[in-house]
Amino acid sequence: MGNDKVQGEGDYEAARRFQEDETRFVQQRTKDGKPIKGNAAAATDEPTAAEREGLARAKGGGQDTRDADRMRKLEEQGD
Repeated sequence: MGNDKVQGEGDYEAARRFQEDETRFVQQRTKDGKPIKGNAAAATDEPTAAEREGLARAKGGGQDTRDADRMRKLEEQGD
């Protein structure tokens, strides 16, 4: 084998690049080295206007509950 890279459970070079990219990603999302805090009180489960518009155009109007109904039935059978 002419490849001198150590690869078994993983590729060390790829792991190093991933670590560097991850560090860069986190640093880009901070302000002056301090994490930017969100406003949990302003968070909501209600869809935004854009999300409502997208759901209105979705197949079935975004109201397809078959998966949720099926999961509910399976959970009831497990009891």
